[in-house]
Amino acid sequence: MSVDLSILLVLRDIESAVVGMVRDAQELAAGLAGDGHFELLALDEHSRDNTLSLLSILHAQIPALRTLQDLRPGAAIRRGARLARGRRWLIVDRPVTPELMRWALLQMTEHGHPAAVVPGEVLAVDAALGARALGDLRGGLVSAQREVERVLQTRGERAAWRPAPNRGVAERALLFVRGRLSTLGLGQLDRPLGV
Repeated sequence: MSVDLSILLVLRDIESAVVGMVRDAQELAAGLAGDGHFELLALDEHSRDNTLSLLSILHAQIPALRTLQDLRPGAAIRRGARLARGRRWLIVDRPVTPELMRWALLQMTEHGHPAAVVPGEVLAVDAALGARALGDLRGGLVSAQREVERVLQTRGERAAWRPAPNRGVAERALLFVRGRLSTLGLGQLDRPLGV
């Protein structure tokens, strides 16, 4: 059976939100890709809380869920890009609304975009582009978004783009800093704070 959609959940010390993230991803994938035609990859970057314990409980309930644990910070997306089997990928590293995830995927399926970006929130990308852009990435979601946009620019293409929800000045400043970390060789620090 072919896998239509891979949802990559980049996790680190996100115990309070992990169940909701996995459930939202499962519902979205089942609705868009159909039962059995999707996979959920939980990519854990050395969580020190109960994130992994909660994932182990969810494994019994969600057959499509696979967990990779003890990944170095900044290596989860690269590892997920090497293991994802879906024709399309959706990557998130924090709780986001299902509506944003759905929007990103529909930009690819209904509008033909090779990728869709909501800065700091969601990245949707087709597998070939994702493998090329993210297979050697050292960084988190914002670094991945910038790299996908860079690769598309070299091909004369653009990702579908939607502004991030307004979370205030501090969040916008953090997003700016996260976007610059990989250019400084500090991509492993590209992750949301205080989720």
